[in-house]
Amino acid sequence: MRTRILTFFGNALLILTAVHCTTGAVISAFSLTIDTGTLYPVWIVAAIALPALAALWRGKGLLLLLPPALLILILRLQEIVDGAKWTILCITSEYNKWLHVPVFFPDASATTYEATLFFAIAGIALAFLLSVAICLRHSAALTVFFTAPAVFLAFILTETRPDNRFLLGLLAVYLTLIICCALRPDDFIKRGTAIFPALALAVLLLGTTYVVAHPDNFRRGGLVMDIDSQIRETVERAGLALNKTGAGWPVVYDGAWRFNTDRVPVSDAGSRTILDQSILRIKADHAGAFYLRGYSMQRFNGREWRDNADERALPGEPLSMLMPFLIAWVYDVQHYPVSASVMASMTVTRTGDTSDIIYQPYYSTLPLDGNPYTVEFLYVEDSIPELYSALDAGLYNVAISSTFDELSKYNEQVRAQSVYTEIEDSTAAELRRIAFEAGISPDDDRTVIADSVAELISKSARYTLTPYVIPDGEDFVLHFLQTSRRGYCIHFATAATLMLRALDVPARFTSGFVVTVSGSQVGKDVVVTDRNAHAWVEVYYDDIGWIPLEVTPPAPGSGVPGDASQTVVGSGGAYGNGYDEIYEDEYYDIGMYFPAITASPTSLPDAGPEEPDQHGPAGFGAYVLIVASCIAACVLLLVSHRYLARKYREKRFAHADTNGAVIYIWRYVVRLDRHAEQPEEIEELALKARFSQHRISEEERAAMIGYARKLSAKTYVRQNIFGRIWIKYVLGL
Repeated sequence: MRTRILTFFGNALLILTAVHCTTGAVISAFSLTIDTGTLYPVWIVAAIALPALAALWRGKGLLLLLPPALLILILRLQEIVDGAKWTILCITSEYNKWLHVPVFFPDASATTYEATLFFAIAGIALAFLLSVAICLRHSAALTVFFTAPAVFLAFILTETRPDNRFLLGLLAVYLTLIICCALRPDDFIKRGTAIFPALALAVLLLGTTYVVAHPDNFRRGGLVMDIDSQIRETVERAGLALNKTGAGWPVVYDGAWRFNTDRVPVSDAGSRTILDQSILRIKADHAGAFYLRGYSMQRFNGREWRDNADERALPGEPLSMLMPFLIAWVYDVQHYPVSASVMASMTVTRTGDTSDIIYQPYYSTLPLDGNPYTVEFLYVEDSIPELYSALDAGLYNVAISSTFDELSKYNEQVRAQSVYTEIEDSTAAELRRIAFEAGISPDDDRTVIADSVAELISKSARYTLTPYVIPDGEDFVLHFLQTSRRGYCIHFATAATLMLRALDVPARFTSGFVVTVSGSQVGKDVVVTDRNAHAWVEVYYDDIGWIPLEVTPPAPGSGVPGDASQTVVGSGGAYGNGYDEIYEDEYYDIGMYFPAITASPTSLPDAGPEEPDQHGPAGFGAYVLIVASCIAACVLLLVSHRYLARKYREKRFAHADTNGAVIYIWRYVVRLDRHAEQPEEIEELALKARFSQHRISEEERAAMIGYARKLSAKTYVRQNIFGRIWIKYVLGL
């Protein structure tokens, strides 16, 4: 009785774990909105009821599930169908970005209740199949067959990584079933009693591997990108991929990387271009993370940016870039020593950039042309608009009296020409609707609007370095926010710029580099490569000038603390308290993060030795260690299975009950070759042992054993190497 109870609860635990991990991986990978509080009680009841039904009438008790299942389908058919259509739409839309697969039910929609109801039914159906595989067959192969495809699609072929615990849970189920078969290779009934020790061993093996080689020690993003590239290459050869892959951003000419200041094709950009080429070399006298502004773009035609704002600048443009520096300087004079920005300097040398772009940190003086060139700037920790509002108006006007009239004219030019609020009317109307639904009003303070738009855009799409080209004829920003919902910095920056313009806030698309200088690198040359290339937004404030705004969120699965709505540049401080919320940019493919700066730049501690590149030897070593551990565990299981099966077989062959031994030998012979006709004398011995009162003699048992061993050798010789491995180590024969 105790054995049956243990078997029952063991089977229920395996079924519940497999259902939870399989469906949980799919739900999280495709960001489906599900009420898990309703799902789990349903699945728990199913996981308990199905093993009980499977124990009735040799598994035929499972048929008792059909009437209530049909009743639920009849009563809730429409809700289940709506939930199924919506789920299929989400999945096919996701894979349509990989291959040109049809998107089914494009107009489907479902409430949370309908989606939850569908997954509840799907979970019960999966539990039914698993009860056959686990309760009736104790088959790891069937369990893998029912669960692995969905998990493979969720973990490999989606951008968002499900929780690693889903994968570990399924692996624990698989290993438990394999170990059960190894411990009880020829006793089907007693396999159930081995579930708990087998589960303990599986958890031990997986837990040891997880601790020794934690998944966070390497970057899944690189693996996904490699698989993506291979799939694209294969299907493009077959003529199946109709979606364009894009030219990449920034552009590459004859192997040389460079920004394109004439046009930035956002819709057609495709995957991010990274060549690891040295572009600049900088030397700073203070630690920090610095935005090196390169150039801005003026006009967007629905798919790409046109017109370099620096080449078509309005009169007074240099002053608009200098004003934040002057505001911070005047504020420091008024409030010294309570608040003081740090005057810093940076020397920039072009190493691989052949353009005439002057890269300079924000809040700086105007640099002198040359190579190298040095620029002075203020390391500002606060929002420039906030500093401006706190200034003594009289002293401020005196300090900038010579430039006040010129700046006022520039304000009027920005408003009158509307060059930085230019946007298609239809696009603007839709963006205002999206902003209004998010609680953003054009009547809000400009700082509030900028920060709210940054938060909204950063949460509206997934960060990825491998987005797909927006189809021809589609307006980029609406397709990005409502359909594709994936991209990197240029996509987020473009969407935010256009939404700000729709709200009548002057804004422009800006590109350059973001570079981190650690304490140990102060005063030393720091190489800036194309990995540091980045794009953000500049917002114009009357009487203040152009202020940078960060809108790109962290990469998915990065584990970065804080959320992306806390902008690095914010609405004012380009190097200040925005770094209390760590931000992830394209510094590395998926996971290089800025160090948090919480102290004054003059008192920053030395950063110490740099962390190893997770795309380099450390990450690769962890990956190799995981693979080697899994292979070693599989080999160990197979060898153990072979050894235990052989020992158990010898024990049963030599059992004191000769009749029982001959019956076992006959089962072994049949398993060796199910389709062959056995000799009459061997079959007669088996029938005699099973049905007659005759006691089998030692000579008869020896004859049976001799035949079994000859058949085993004959079967083994007929197989190729893979067949021999299967017979010996998997079947244990």
